[in-house]
Amino acid sequence: MQFNKATATILAMSLAALLTGCEAEQTEKDMLAEAQFCLDKATDSSSATACMSKIEGLTSEKAYALRCAAGFIGAEVTSPENLSNALNAINGNAGAAGMLSALTFPSVSSINSTFSDCNKSGSAGMKLIAAMAKSATTLASIAPMGSCGADLSGCDTAEITQSINDLITGLNANDPDAESTVTTIVTSIQTVYTSTCGSGTSTNDEICGQITSAVSNSGYDIATTDPAQLVAIGKELLQNWKN
Repeated sequence: MQFNKATATILAMSLAALLTGCEAEQTEKDMLAEAQFCLDKATDSSSATACMSKIEGLTSEKAYALRCAAGFIGAEVTSPENLSNALNAINGNAGAAGMLSALTFPSVSSINSTFSDCNKSGSAGMKLIAAMAKSATTLASIAPMGSCGADLSGCDTAEITQSINDLITGLNANDPDAESTVTTIVTSIQTVYTSTCGSGTSTNDEICGQITSAVSNSGYDIATTDPAQLVAIGKELLQNWKN
């Protein structure tokens, strides 16, 4: 499957849209503007975290949008010059595995924090990309014999593909560990699906299309809480990501 360039700009466009038309009081506007200006120059986790100290205590969607972006910069998934750089791999022939590789965070704990911030941002694009990053990091965490190393963001397309294949094999064998991993992936996507892909609100037809196809092929509702149904949806999604 080939993804278009529109997908690669979701994060950058979402952040830009959220930070315009701010109607909060001037003090918060200034704090947000200062944090964004700082973030534009951030290059790593330390500098991105320092920028976020400027909006400490703020709980607006715009504040969480900045924290979401800071998470991606801090994880070195993207660069401050162009928030869409990490998604360029989805162009060409890399397919879903290439995209997932580009979105992998250094650790599960680092993506969990960013995932939470992105979900509070009010941005469908940020929510969707964060869900994909969480799925990618989960896949990297089960790579054979820790082949991705301590820093999971080092996982390449081949290793992500291998993790997908291993999960499918495990699901076919009713392996409880594989079922648990797939449930984690589907649950994270469930969290954002309705606001990012459902009811004609699709932020990205390529990413949402694969998820919607998996749900349809499974014959179950994305909102299901039944463990077996979650696994069935996950198996279909993995097949789509594999192709």
